[in-house]
Amino acid sequence: MSLVRPLILALAVLLGGCNTLPVRSLTSASDARAANDEEGRVWVAAEDFDLALERQDALYPDPALQTYVQSVGDRLFPEFRGVVRYQVLNSPDLNAFALGNGSIYINSGMLARLDNEAQLATILAHEVTHFREQHNLKSRRNINASATAGLGITLLTGIPLSGQLFVGAAISGYSQELEREADVQGHARLVANGYAPGESVKTFEHLLAEVEALDIGQPYFFSTHPRLEERIASFKELNEKVRDAGDEAGADRYLAHTRNLRGEMLQRYLEMHQDKILILMLEGDVDHDRYPAHWPFFLGEAYRHRGEEGDDELAATAYRQALTNAPEYAPTYRALGILHLGQARGREALDSFRRYLELSPKAKDRGYIAQYIETLLVKDE
Repeated sequence: MSLVRPLILALAVLLGGCNTLPVRSLTSASDARAANDEEGRVWVAAEDFDLALERQDALYPDPALQTYVQSVGDRLFPEFRGVVRYQVLNSPDLNAFALGNGSIYINSGMLARLDNEAQLATILAHEVTHFREQHNLKSRRNINASATAGLGITLLTGIPLSGQLFVGAAISGYSQELEREADVQGHARLVANGYAPGESVKTFEHLLAEVEALDIGQPYFFSTHPRLEERIASFKELNEKVRDAGDEAGADRYLAHTRNLRGEMLQRYLEMHQDKILILMLEGDVDHDRYPAHWPFFLGEAYRHRGEEGDDELAATAYRQALTNAPEYAPTYRALGILHLGQARGREALDSFRRYLELSPKAKDRGYIAQYIETLLVKDE
């Protein structure tokens, strides 16, 4: 089922009618369920969006990870247990958003970039505050209807696809004032639950480094948020006011739940030819223990695809490290064979291709590799 119809419906509902009653803050699960007419319309639109995502099989297929993220959110906001649902979308993009019915979504790509549970809690606390304070209703009353209609067109034609899924950024398109309110209240939840407040700053410093290194605009999660530099300054100011804060980061717990995801995301970025992202994630002094043992293979592929001066040697070094870490990982031998082939090192290429087929006899590209081997054998005679 296409997401276009639910998005149009959601926009139509959000534009429909008017209400001059003050927008209330939600304080508990029962409070959230007792919706007035205006809130009810937003709730129905959000449920339609949820249903569209489910029909698209858009959620990341790891129940254990979904349960873990839910547990972190329930710890932060126990009063909303049973109403607020935290779900992981199967998308490589940096994104997280909240719907008006308490559905909180965070992309698998975002989870793969974070270092620990405290950083995850930073994002979840921010998004639940949007729901708790009903920022969608506050925004709806402040947005001119014609401007929102134009935004709808942009959503339907200009948001990048992620497989079969695209996420409507307008759902979390709040003003700078509301985003800062979410930061302040979310930060208070971190402190109240014993998380290390300094990790809130690192969350945004980490993402800012990626934005700058990749030379891109603000990631989707921050497309309508205050600039990342302002967020970092804001959280630093909040941290300076904290006394007797906890120091829990939850790194080991977080990495245990995301290790498989990180390996899958490396493969996905490789298939998407996102070489800059792979180099940023894997190059230099980073914690490689968070990745599968064969992680240098992905770094080598990124260097080989980039093809700048000196990249062949960097790729070869990475491949050799991958073989040391995981000697039975077949794709590394295939990659080495292709690299040696391009360098006219026939004997090394032949040995690598043979080893690849020994380890992966049912490889989908077996026919192509066999042709390489046959050609190299002829040249070797």
